[in-house]
Amino acid sequence: MKKFPYFTTFFAFLTLILCVSVGYLISTLVVTTNLFQTTSKVESQNLTYYLLSIYQSENKDECETLKSEFQNKGCAGYIYEDNNTFYIIASIYDNVNDAELVKSSLKVDGYNAEILSYSLDNLSLEGNFSSKEQQVIKECLQIRYTTYKSLYDISISLDTNVYDEITARLNVNEIYSDFLTTKNNFETLFSENQSVNISSIREIFNIISTELESLTNSKDDFSHKVKLAYCNILLTKI
Repeated sequence: MKKFPYFTTFFAFLTLILCVSVGYLISTLVVTTNLFQTTSKVESQNLTYYLLSIYQSENKDECETLKSEFQNKGCAGYIYEDNNTFYIIASIYDNVNDAELVKSSLKVDGYNAEILSYSLDNLSLEGNFSSKEQQVIKECLQIRYTTYKSLYDISISLDTNVYDEITARLNVNEIYSDFLTTKNNFETLFSENQSVNISSIREIFNIISTELESLTNSKDDFSHKVKLAYCNILLTKI
């Protein structure tokens, strides 16, 4: 049988070109249509916090006058309003039993302590997110809690003399560095997105950044400053 070596070579070359072209088209389709991304919803956790009030009044000016006195004793001194009553907040807890223990101790010392329940507004984002995007969004939606928890741990370590002030400040610097990494990862992925909840995340970033930067530059008593910072992070309205 007669052979056609040139035709065979040409056919093999043509097949190779066709495979490369099809591969390119498929890869382009995947990139432009997010073929392997699925519509998903990423939500923040519904968490309840327990605000320990050390003083209450219907007069805000009275609380403003007294807050420095409580801050000198290591309290946050954050003024929180609820139903036309103003509260000087000593600290915030994510475990009600911890709040109850401190409340009992304060009552023994003669303070009119109260515990107030507080929940953050739920945030969620829905869209065609890759696994990496979902992970970054999840971290950002929880950033208020994780930052609060890290600062709370520092506060407890300071108050129980596990940390001295130098160690506490070093830990705050580390928290700030980790926060900036999370923020930068978010902006890398969503710099062009201006949706409402994306904007809310940016507002949260601004609050946390302001508080952590203030802490790193603080020359005042560090114990109450740490508590005041996590109060501002959790209680500032978005």
